[in-house]
Amino acid sequence: MKLVKKSKEIPVKLMATAPQVQVPVEVEGSTIPLPSGPHGRGGEPDLQYGPYLEAVNHLLVKDRYQRLLEAVGSRLHRVVSVDEIDYLEIRSEKHGTCYHVACVDVCVSGQKVPFAVNVAATPRAREQLARDFRLLKTLNKRYDYNFLPKVYFKGAGSYRERGKPAKWLHMFVAEWFRSFHEFHLHREDVSGSKRILLWDPDRKAGYLSEDQCQELYRQAARILTLYYNYNNFRQIYPWHHAAGDFVLKKDRGKVDVRLITIRDYGSVVDFTTRKKAAKLLGLILFFLHLTIQMRIDRLDGVGQVVWAEDHCLQGTVAGFFAGLAQGEKENWKNMPSAGEIRELFCRFSREEWLQLLMKMLESYKFSQEELSLISHHGDNHMDCLRGLLVSSK
Repeated sequence: MKLVKKSKEIPVKLMATAPQVQVPVEVEGSTIPLPSGPHGRGGEPDLQYGPYLEAVNHLLVKDRYQRLLEAVGSRLHRVVSVDEIDYLEIRSEKHGTCYHVACVDVCVSGQKVPFAVNVAATPRAREQLARDFRLLKTLNKRYDYNFLPKVYFKGAGSYRERGKPAKWLHMFVAEWFRSFHEFHLHREDVSGSKRILLWDPDRKAGYLSEDQCQELYRQAARILTLYYNYNNFRQIYPWHHAAGDFVLKKDRGKVDVRLITIRDYGSVVDFTTRKKAAKLLGLILFFLHLTIQMRIDRLDGVGQVVWAEDHCLQGTVAGFFAGLAQGEKENWKNMPSAGEIRELFCRFSREEWLQLLMKMLESYKFSQEELSLISHHGDNHMDCLRGLLVSSK
């Protein structure tokens, strides 16, 4: 492909990702409007591929690529100069409820180093963008895990559409998890059953096996549990599978999970005391929400709200206790052991669990569609949960 010279030093390719293909924007897509995300435009301004990708490039070239070079150097653990950069490839990738997401491949002496660029086009999205950047930076500094993307810098790029006033798109640059993809429940055409479909454009068949699904939910639950603070009730919340918050890599039958966005991190319960009983109740409510929320998705990410099969619950419970066991050794003080908490859970009667479920529904927010789903499946969910806790003692 012919490279477009965007500066004295570094050529850039502008690309639009479509199903099974990547289209050069400078040839075919410069005035095509970007998709609006899963819930329609909702007041979001129309953006075109060409000016949008040029705005991303505008952020990257500022200060003679200084902040981009620092980010590349951080990824490669060495100083990187402009002369080493062969070219940039900027591709539109995702268009969600809050952000448009582009992937930037920086080719350094033949090696591609990928970055994600989250782009906000509305005032509400800009507020979320700033909060997301701050929380990712804070949590990565506080916890020595690799489940969240590292963030490097934020700023704004100039969006210039022919015949219209220029405007600024706010964005931040973060780590791109290569080979990780969204996944959603999908209804099979033949059987009508709901299965997890991995959105990997390089694979013809992206369904996960039941064991892989169980491992997916185990890892996701473990991640959220590790970031839960037992002493002050702070947690990653809200999160949702329908929004693509978690991504997955499947390689040689094994799955690996990451969490790519943090909308907020705070206390969900409104307890004014931090006595032992309150801390335990906060943890119980976190656990119950985890078991319920893990089961909720939208068909293909945008369709009707649906409920995952019971193997989801097996993985979620296993991941919660794995997170407790790891967290109590690394971060938490004065918390009962994972074994003691399991013993406590096993002592609750069915009626007590149902009362705790009602308390959880008062503390955490669900849509009317989700509440209807929980009402329909709730009793069976609690029976399965109690059976799992007892059988895994």
